[in-house]
Amino acid sequence: MNTELKNRRKGKKIFIGLVIVALFFLVVALFQVLWNNLMPEIFGLRTISYCQSLGLLVLSKILFGGGFGRPGGGFRRKFRRDRTLDSSDISEEDKEKLREEWRRRFDSKCRF
Repeated sequence: MNTELKNRRKGKKIFIGLVIVALFFLVVALFQVLWNNLMPEIFGLRTISYCQSLGLLVLSKILFGGGFGRPGGGFRRKFRRDRTLDSSDISEEDKEKLREEWRRRFDSKCRF
């Protein structure tokens, strides 16, 4: 009984892997169709082949990240803000000065 359960899990993993691969190829084909139907008419660009659309998607993933995999890849990772600062790093006097400055700048604009 235990081997039957393992075989089901193995079959399920293989099926999910095949579905992911098929979806990837469908996304590339969809990208190609959208490019070829929109970009030549809007911007006067040439149509692209399936391999070129795959290359464009991979290049955009490298540069901009997002989509599939870990978000925030590419060059954006280098410019991410340092999130280690805490409000406890600011003295109470500086916090009050900041509050007053915000009130002075935005109080009249943000009233409801």
